[in-house]
Amino acid sequence: MKTTFKERVALDPRVAKVLLSLLICVLLYPFFGKYIVYPAYVFNAIYITAQLTKGATYKSSVERILGTILGGLTGVFFYFLLPDNHFLMIPIGATIAVLWGYLFVGKFTPVIAVITVMVLVGKGEGEPVLYINNRMIDTLVGLTIGFIIYALYPKKKTEMNQTFNYHAKACFAQIRDIRTKYGNKENLHDDLIAAWKALQGLKQERAKMIEDSSFVPKIEEAEPMLLMIHDLEQMLQNMEVLYHHPEVDAEVQEVIAFHEQIFEKLYMKTEQKMQAI
Repeated sequence: MKTTFKERVALDPRVAKVLLSLLICVLLYPFFGKYIVYPAYVFNAIYITAQLTKGATYKSSVERILGTILGGLTGVFFYFLLPDNHFLMIPIGATIAVLWGYLFVGKFTPVIAVITVMVLVGKGEGEPVLYINNRMIDTLVGLTIGFIIYALYPKKKTEMNQTFNYHAKACFAQIRDIRTKYGNKENLHDDLIAAWKALQGLKQERAKMIEDSSFVPKIEEAEPMLLMIHDLEQMLQNMEVLYHHPEVDAEVQEVIAFHEQIFEKLYMKTEQKMQAI
């Protein structure tokens, strides 16, 4: 199946959202630049927290805000513990910052450790509290712009379809290659394993989309994806039967013919769907 020009030049939805957000930042900076002390952190907040779905974006944003607060408080505490030699506290501060991430977020959170270290190396130029305050404001500006873009970003259903269809086409392409190799009586072991893994990833992607209401307001809108997954899975099951019975005797010939017929029927049906999307 050939990739269309539109598919080649299409931007990933997450990339498109980040680019739009950054463009707004650039356009607004000449007017509000004097209020933004650290412009880089506005950009960081956008491209680090911007995700494909609302749920993932919200979670990433909370981690960013929480990380900024925890890292700032940790750095400031150790900064004033040894104000004349605060850089000596970097190893201890960084270690505790890492532990904060696992304690409050459940994983290593780089922003906590980074901010802690930056405070202790003197990034605030003797004013660590002011530095954290300015950084927090700039982070919130970036997150606000990112969420506005997300809220206004059009064609959420189309976005969902494009994301799912792209991976469904990739999965079908693997099945097409398996079909060709089966006709040439080639080894299909590795190809079948790879195809099953791709199909499992497709199932997980659909489940994630359904869980995020920003993608699928009504579960009925996701049912075409379920039907597509069902057909892809059925084709792989048929091919498994065909591949593991290379030597056919008279007793199983009818069974093999049945699976070949079902596979070809589903293959033609799915191929038409892929060409239509």
